[in-house]
Amino acid sequence: MSLLERVRPNRPQTPPDEVDAWWQPAVSGALTAAGSWLVLALPALLVWVFTEHTTVGWGEAMGVASAGWFLAHGAPVSVGATSVSVAPLGLTFVILAVTVHGLRRLLDRTEAQVRGTRWPLLLVRRLVPGFLTGYAVFALAAWLVTLASPARPSPAGVLVTLAAPLLATAWCLVRRHTAGEESGPVGRWVDSLPRWLVRGVGPGLWGAAALLGLGTVLVLGMVAARASTVAGLYTAVGAGLFGGVVLTLGQLVLLPNLALWALSWLAGPGFSIADGSSVTLAGAHPGLLPMVPVLGALPAEGTWSRWLLLVLALPVAVGALVARRSCRTMARLASWRSRMATAAWAGATSGIVTGMLVALSNGSAGVERLRH
Repeated sequence: MSLLERVRPNRPQTPPDEVDAWWQPAVSGALTAAGSWLVLALPALLVWVFTEHTTVGWGEAMGVASAGWFLAHGAPVSVGATSVSVAPLGLTFVILAVTVHGLRRLLDRTEAQVRGTRWPLLLVRRLVPGFLTGYAVFALAAWLVTLASPARPSPAGVLVTLAAPLLATAWCLVRRHTAGEESGPVGRWVDSLPRWLVRGVGPGLWGAAALLGLGTVLVLGMVAARASTVAGLYTAVGAGLFGGVVLTLGQLVLLPNLALWALSWLAGPGFSIADGSSVTLAGAHPGLLPMVPVLGALPAEGTWSRWLLLVLALPVAVGALVARRSCRTMARLASWRSRMATAAWAGATSGIVTGMLVALSNGSAGVERLRH
C-alpha cells in the first residue's frame, strides 16, 4: 500500500445494479429533448406575449413551436392542405449539439460510478435504450401539443425525431473510442473495419464542413454587397423592433440552408427558390420571391460572363485538401493503394454528408410557386 493510499480515505464503490435506475436514463433523454424544444418554445412564447391585439392563444403558439421542432428534425409539417418540408438546418445543428451534450453527461456520470466489466453491459442494456425511450416519450408529448395549432406533423414524425439521439449516440461512442475510453460494442465494431475506412471519416467530415463554410462566406458576402436591398425589404415588411429581431433570428437558423444553396451555385447546378426562378453560373432569373429580407441578397436578373465558371475550381480545391488531409493520417511508407482508398472514402464521406444536408435543406416551403 502506497503512502497516498494510506492518506486517502476509502470510498465505497457503488454496486453496478444500484447506479442509474432504469428510469434515470429515460429522464435524461426526456430532459435533453425538452432543452432543444425550449429553444423554439421560449421565443414563440415571447412573441405571443409582446404581440399586441393578437387573436392567437398561447396553446396555439406552443403548438407552432412544437411543429417547428419536428420540422428541424426533418419531419414534414402540414398546415391545412400545405406541406412544409424544408428543415431549418440551424435549428437541426442546435438540436444535435444539445443531444450530444446531454448524452455525454449521462455517459460520463455513469462511468464515473461504474467501472470494469459491467460498464459495457450497462451501456447496451440500460443507458442508450433508456435515453432513446425518454426522447421518444417527450417527442410524443410534443406531437400532442401540436394538435392545438394548425401546423401538425404526422404521427410518424415521432419516429423521425429519433434520428437525432441515434446520431448523437453514434458520435459520442465513436469519440469515446478514439479517446481510448470504453464504448461498448461500437468500439469493437470500429476496430473490425478496414483502417482506410476509419481514417477517411475525419477528413471527410472536415471536407463537408469546409464546403458548408465556403457557401456561408458567399452568402455573407452577397448580403454585404446588397445590404441596401436587404434593408429595404426590412422596411417594407414593417415588423418593428421586436418583430425585426425575431425575423432576423428566423433567417439566421436558415443560414446553413442558404449556404448549401450557394454551394450548389458554386458547384454548377445552381438552385431555385420558387417555380420559375433559377440562379446558375450562366445567369440569374430570381423571378417573384416572398418578402424575406435575406432573399434581397440574390443577384438581379441577368446573364454573366463565362469567366465565372472559374469558381468551379473552389469545390475542387476543397476536394484536393480533403485528399491531402486523408493521406497525412497514414504512415509515410503506406502503399499507394491504401492512400487511394483512404482519399476516395474521405471524398465520398464529404459527398454523402453534404448530400444528406442538401436533401434536408430542400423541399416544399408553402403553396403554389413555393411548393417545390
